[in-house]
Amino acid sequence: MQPARSLPALSAFVDELRTIGVGVSVGEHLDAARALASVPLADREVVRSTLQCALVKRAEHLDAFNLLFELHFAGTAGATAPALGELSAAELAAALRAAIESRDAPAQRQLAEEYVRRYGGLEPGARVAGVFAMIAASEAAGLDAIRAELIAAAGGQGEGDGEGGGSGGGSGGGGWSAAAAAVQARLDRAAADDAVAGFAAELRSAIRRALVADRGATAVGKTMRIRLAEDVNIANASAAEQEAMLASIGPLAQRLSKILAQQAAYKKRRLSVRRTLHLAMGTGGVPFRLATEPAPPPRPDFVVLADVSGSVASFSRFTLNLLIALDSRLSRLRAFSFVDGLAEITELVSDARSAGRQLGPAEAARGAIRLNGSSDYGYVLREFASQYARQFSRRTVVLVVGDARTNYANPAVASLAEVAERVGRLYWLNPEPRRYWDQGDSVMAQYAPHCAQVRECSTLRQIADFVQSLAS
Repeated sequence: MQPARSLPALSAFVDELRTIGVGVSVGEHLDAARALASVPLADREVVRSTLQCALVKRAEHLDAFNLLFELHFAGTAGATAPALGELSAAELAAALRAAIESRDAPAQRQLAEEYVRRYGGLEPGARVAGVFAMIAASEAAGLDAIRAELIAAAGGQGEGDGEGGGSGGGSGGGGWSAAAAAVQARLDRAAADDAVAGFAAELRSAIRRALVADRGATAVGKTMRIRLAEDVNIANASAAEQEAMLASIGPLAQRLSKILAQQAAYKKRRLSVRRTLHLAMGTGGVPFRLATEPAPPPRPDFVVLADVSGSVASFSRFTLNLLIALDSRLSRLRAFSFVDGLAEITELVSDARSAGRQLGPAEAARGAIRLNGSSDYGYVLREFASQYARQFSRRTVVLVVGDARTNYANPAVASLAEVAERVGRLYWLNPEPRRYWDQGDSVMAQYAPHCAQVRECSTLRQIADFVQSLAS
């Protein structure tokens, strides 16, 4: 990037960030421009770090920032080094194997350009087809075979081998050696995975550079539909997007638990016996003045009733991860899962948190399937009201997470009303888009009058907005 071109390029980059929802103020834009004037613009990584410091305020926005940076500042696909262009397919494969093994980043970048040029199938003026180009270039590179060769060269085992090790895995030196060999085999596989993933990333970057050179950064960005993790539909998120969402669950749970604690009604001050006696020492032990101190806030009772049926299976995975995060922050959390039956999973959630693992929908649904595994909100709400409502109080907050689709069975609205009258607040989060509510077997409108709030929660941003609304 040349100095004379830096300001227009920066403005386009900032506009793209704002378009996808990354807030960049005028002051931050100016700070970035001033910072670029003080760094070597030929060094792409220095430029990336400079703009990241000036423009990115939240960790969950880094992935989107880096992808847009690649489009706007990575340059265009240049001519492949003549030496690579003259290599045969076998010679090119040998050069790639050596570059991946040695972790030679500059060589890998040149090789990625050559593989995309030869095998990507990208044609000037054609529709953007980055996914197909990636598949074609990856297959031509034979990355799976290279991974296997790296593992074999390191002395590791193939998939599924080396996990038990030794005969019988008994105690003593033999057992210890077998365990050490199994660990080393896993390390070898992880190292090979990392090495191959590095070149795969170079391939993706080379494809983006080729597409930008032909179509321009803005057109490619629109085609790629770059989105922040908080705006992705949770039920349709990719594996990478789900990982980004998981990173946001902790702060979201912290915020929710803090708001719940602040909402609980309690006496602001209580009698302080110690301070009262201390003041009475000046009057011969007669307490003429009572001293008070701030009363500790009560521990709120938070109850979650989560639909884990097949229709919301993808979203229920997120709900269960949120429950695990809340379990470490709320001293009185009770969790229930349901399909066509009802099961308390409070201990399951606690055990998963203690073990540092996730809790899958299938595990959470084991005790919640009564008949055929189709949602039965009527039965569940009647059971919930009759079995547990008397255990709740005005200090209890109930959160129902589900699509309110009853499969045309009796919705048992009166049972939900009974729970709502007994607890302090009842909220309902529906992962289904609002436009589908009350269509078919959805009875959301019948449940809504008994809820303090009913919210669509198909994205992380919508859930965060709901949590923030509780503080207002």
